[in-house]
Amino acid sequence: EETSGYGFKPKYDGEDLAYTVKNLRRSTKYKFKVIAYNSEGKSNPSEVVEFTTCPDKPGVPVKPSVKGKIHSHSFKITWDPPKDNGGAAINKYVVEMAEGSNGNKWDMIYSGATREHLCDRLNPGCFYRLRVYCISDGGQSAVSESLLVQTPAVPPGPCLPPRLQGRPKAKEIQLRWGPPLVDGGSPIFCYGVEMSPVEKDEPREVYQGSEVECTVSNLLPGKTYSFRLHAANKMGFGPFSEKCDITTAPGPPDQCKPPQVTCRSATCAQVNWEVPLSNGTDVTEYRLEWGGVEGSMQMCYCGPGLSYELKGLSPATTYYCRVQALSIVGAGPFSDVVACVTPPSVPAIVTCLQEINDDDIENPHYSPSTCLAISWEKPCDHGSEILAYSIDLGDKQPLAVGKVTSYIIDNLQPDTTYRIRIQALNSLGAGPFSHMIKLKTKPLPPDPPRLECVAFSHQNLKLKWGEGTPKTLSADSVQYHLQMEDKNGRFVSLYRGPCHTYKVQRLNESTSYKFCIQACNEAGEGPLSQEYIFTTPKSVPAALKAPKIEKINDHICEITWECLQPMKGDPVIYSLQVMLGKDSEFKLFPLSY
Repeated sequence: EETSGYGFKPKYDGEDLAYTVKNLRRSTKYKFKVIAYNSEGKSNPSEVVEFTTCPDKPGVPVKPSVKGKIHSHSFKITWDPPKDNGGAAINKYVVEMAEGSNGNKWDMIYSGATREHLCDRLNPGCFYRLRVYCISDGGQSAVSESLLVQTPAVPPGPCLPPRLQGRPKAKEIQLRWGPPLVDGGSPIFCYGVEMSPVEKDEPREVYQGSEVECTVSNLLPGKTYSFRLHAANKMGFGPFSEKCDITTAPGPPDQCKPPQVTCRSATCAQVNWEVPLSNGTDVTEYRLEWGGVEGSMQMCYCGPGLSYELKGLSPATTYYCRVQALSIVGAGPFSDVVACVTPPSVPAIVTCLQEINDDDIENPHYSPSTCLAISWEKPCDHGSEILAYSIDLGDKQPLAVGKVTSYIIDNLQPDTTYRIRIQALNSLGAGPFSHMIKLKTKPLPPDPPRLECVAFSHQNLKLKWGEGTPKTLSADSVQYHLQMEDKNGRFVSLYRGPCHTYKVQRLNESTSYKFCIQACNEAGEGPLSQEYIFTTPKSVPAALKAPKIEKINDHICEITWECLQPMKGDPVIYSLQVMLGKDSEFKLFPLSY
């Protein structure tokens, strides 16, 4: 070995013609020469020959590493040579790559002498395993440790345009779509749908979420809309798909604008309205609702016109109205409710004109023979306060009365029929007359009859007045009121009725009593008569109990009896009668006082 510096060294001494030299160094040049000898001595050395030992296979290269930034579709790797090249220069390096974090399908992607390589045409967001081995004249080394590299994900690729699911409706459509062909190396977790009217390029997002379908609402009927879709992964949204144009189904007309109401008079108004958006079909008719209460309006017009006149309204009244458009598809929503107030007018007709019952009248000056009492209900003032009422009596001058609802008409003729009607007045004029009623004053009350006493006793007085028999009582409309003065000097009622006689009982004997009488009929009570005085006669003494006899001697006896009180100063005289022996009757016995 020339590099050792020792020259030739003996390696074999023997008789064989071949020898294997061991423990040499790999890939090293050695020189050999042979010397033969016998008993005579040594020969000259043979010519020098050179032989070189073979190199060993190289060691394992160092695990590759990433050089620079890892891109979505490429990255560069580098590696160091093996520490032991096996005694020979490395001829080339081989890089193998397997896809997936646990992939075992290795493909050679590089073979050459340089110690770096650009891995390209990769998929974003994927794992790749890389390993290196080297080849020299000594053979092929073992593979290095594998390097695991993940390319960064990118936003997904474009989706196919969304498609219509089912039939479109007037105000909503249902869309459906699928995932993009390229997910960008990261799972798709969100989709976004944008919509814009065909005539305007003003897209707005109508859906964002993880579902692959959505319902788009609040659309206009009969309109064409453009839709486009894009998907998102953790790196963001990808590009939009191509546009998809979809037309909604025709729908009912739009809501009409609030109608315009013009009051032509206190009882007439005209309503006008405009044509709304038809939403794909023509408006065929309109419905107008009108009423005095906002929540309970009634339909008053149905037709193709754009105006309607309402008559017979009440003055100074709030009315409400709304309008609705219809097409063959259906009815649109009603317009907003519009309120209007008709102007004021003369008062309404007076109702419930009637006579007041005599018993309900408390006026002390009221006389049914010369007065008529009427009442009525206050009519609607139609927006202007009622100032007075005018009472029409036919031939007589009308009476003007104030703001009252009842009135007593006086200074009339007894037993006379009057035709009465009434009207209300306000600042705008006189309202219509009420219905007419016929009322008749009553005749004058009768004069009092003459009162006389036709029978009497010490406790009773039978009084009589007028002319009449029991048979005529039922047909006689005259009633009589008999009164007597009490001990306090006031007249109290004894009798009220149609009879012509009355028996006053429970009177005191020999006493004067004052009486008066009045006649009454439907016209009222007549005047009281003059005062009549009638006196009860005296009465005989009451019967005495049997007298008591007490014998004093054979010739004298004492007789006693009860004593009576004098009757109003009239002295009582006692008469004692005696019947002797065989006498058959009593004889007066003289008394001594």
